[in-house]
Amino acid sequence: MFACGRVVFLVVVTFLRTVQASTDAVPCVAMETCLLPCRFSPGGDLVVHWIQEKTKHNVHSFYHDRNQLGAQDPSFRGRTALFQDQIAGGNASLRLTGVTIQDQGLYKCYTGTNERTMEVFILLQVNAPVRRVDIQQAEDSITCSSEGIYPQPGLTWSTRPPSNRSLWSPTVQQTAQQLFSISSSVPNPAADLDYICTVSGGGTKRTATWARPTSISGSESGTTIPCASLPAPHTSLTWRFNHSHTILKQNGSSSKVSDGWTQHVEISTESTDLTLKDLSSAQEGIYTCELSNSEETYVANTFLRVQTSPGSGSNAAGALQLQL
Repeated sequence: MFACGRVVFLVVVTFLRTVQASTDAVPCVAMETCLLPCRFSPGGDLVVHWIQEKTKHNVHSFYHDRNQLGAQDPSFRGRTALFQDQIAGGNASLRLTGVTIQDQGLYKCYTGTNERTMEVFILLQVNAPVRRVDIQQAEDSITCSSEGIYPQPGLTWSTRPPSNRSLWSPTVQQTAQQLFSISSSVPNPAADLDYICTVSGGGTKRTATWARPTSISGSESGTTIPCASLPAPHTSLTWRFNHSHTILKQNGSSSKVSDGWTQHVEISTESTDLTLKDLSSAQEGIYTCELSNSEETYVANTFLRVQTSPGSGSNAAGALQLQL
């Protein structure tokens, strides 16, 4: 007698559910650090892949409980990190340092566990704000310029008091890093006007003012040359002599007087004015004040005539016209 039996194999197929989140936009500043958020439901056998969608480059991978960077694209090498102590809890956010214009675009955060997979899309938007606007006079023109801006900036001029002078079109250039520089010049500026240049771009704007030149007379014992005051507290102050020699630099509460001027300058962190003492004809010339805060820069030129004795000296206004 033979016994006949059947062996039944039960095949269980498990379908992992893929969850796709909506796309979030994340603004980042060029050359700074940016956080690309990615949350997921924790589980075992975790796999994380960050992918740059436009190039399909591997940005960062994590599996087998450690970073896996063998396939990482060279452009991201040394610039990415996950929060190691938070991954198990469902945080796969990416820390990207030294952000460049080329980094902008769509990124995918793929996470997979033994229970589900998830895809989160992040739109990285990069801008480079206007950090500084330079304004200076050379020969018979005033030039305003700024650099390292993204996206393409704009530049406008105005005067104080308002005038009907023509507008001056700016010149825009772009570097290999896709950052923009912009500049514009005012030919033959009028001596009775303040010229105000405004540069906007990267979600920010800054202004720079070139104040009309003035002249004062001072005695040998000393005098004070006024600068200006800005609506917001200033972050830096520089005084120069005859455009090229730095007299004083002030940043916050710290002041430094250049060698050769210590015997002539009285330091004050409470005023932007320059107080001079023990003067002679050697200190006669043009004094330039450059005052800045987070929003604007102000530049003023003053010609100082030192009166060494009653009735002596030259025509200050004429000297001002020749040297400014």
